[in-house]
Amino acid sequence: MSKYDVIVIGGGPGGYVASIRCAQLGLKTACVEGRDTLGGTCLNVGCIPSKALLHASHQLHEAEHNFEKMGLIAKTPSVDWAKMQNYKSETIEANTKGIEFLFKKNKIEHLKGWASISGEGKVQINEKLMKQTT
Repeated sequence: MSKYDVIVIGGGPGGYVASIRCAQLGLKTACVEGRDTLGGTCLNVGCIPSKALLHASHQLHEAEHNFEKMGLIAKTPSVDWAKMQNYKSETIEANTKGIEFLFKKNKIEHLKGWASISGEGKVQINEKLMKQTT
């Protein structure tokens, strides 16, 4: 049984920030996340991927409608969907690697699995019991 001062359940925007702050305050901290990567839904499949694709689409719109007004002459732009998807994936990867770096820097243990509170000061992760130190 591993012991921690704080076990944060969920590695999304609230969870990873809470984990980092707890570690900065000197608490032995673990963060449990069911996904292989930190960042939660927002970073991995929600907000950030959507915004990356929207940004690319906005750039296309600018090139099609506004560049000439500014004196910028370019061939008619086109979309390479595979490259847009690669751009999105690289954006996600850069952000998840940043969170992983902060976890290592602050000595936070990233526990992969699904957690539940199993009693006072106890968290169960995929059948393995963790305990809060007192």
